[in-house]
Amino acid sequence: MSSRAEEEKMMSGTSAGRSNYSTGEVGHAALAVAASRSLEALGESCHREIGKLMGSPTVGLYLLDDHKPSLVYSKKAPEGFIREYSDEFDKYDPLLAYIFEKGRPVDGSTVVGSSGWQHCNNFQLLRRWGFKHCIAGPLLVEGRVVGVVYTANGGETGPYRAEAVDRMDILCRAGSLALATMMETGRLGGAPIGWIAQSSVASRHERTISGAYALNQLPARSREVALLLCRGQSNKQIARALGISAYTVKDHVGKLCQRLHAHNRTELVQRLLTTH
Repeated sequence: MSSRAEEEKMMSGTSAGRSNYSTGEVGHAALAVAASRSLEALGESCHREIGKLMGSPTVGLYLLDDHKPSLVYSKKAPEGFIREYSDEFDKYDPLLAYIFEKGRPVDGSTVVGSSGWQHCNNFQLLRRWGFKHCIAGPLLVEGRVVGVVYTANGGETGPYRAEAVDRMDILCRAGSLALATMMETGRLGGAPIGWIAQSSVASRHERTISGAYALNQLPARSREVALLLCRGQSNKQIARALGISAYTVKDHVGKLCQRLHAHNRTELVQRLLTTH
């Protein structure tokens, strides 16, 4: 199928048509996002995996400095729409307000109610530019919202279902890990954020995942393997980073799979990134 045909399918499809993805496929998507090593790569991977799992053709990635959003990546979003949406940020965005309060993804029709959504300024803006529903998810560091990922659908696509919100949550957790790695390696460049040097990278990694699974319940080495695994590293890369053999890493991954009842490493990543 051509890229144009794929885009039209995403614009006109229903969210119900994307309910048959396996746990492994969702885990693989999370790995792809967590492995991003630049803001552009993070935006590209979010756009690609959101399109696959949620059928949304557009994405906007914002970083926040003192609650002020700054767009660092967008795809399939008209420039006029981005400008108007940024104006809405400066006033009031119910999705962003919800994310700051709850720290988890939400779709527009849920945050204001299905009937209220039709009269919401966000909906009116979306409709003017050919969209209909939107969903936003947080990027978290040290338990604080430091970024937000937006996506929107159009045509006759229905509201986002609960499973789409769950998938957005997993992808945003993976994106948070990617951001932590970029901070560690100095690859954020001139990103408009004032929180880069506030705390240790190891603490960021642990807090990003600890909301999903109690890492302090794991042995120290297994915890280190889990953190690197969620950052998209291979067994060889993990072995090199920790100074152990690839065989030992494989053994740790196997034990983690048993502990979390995962069939493979992609399912394991999803379970590590999913709130329990």
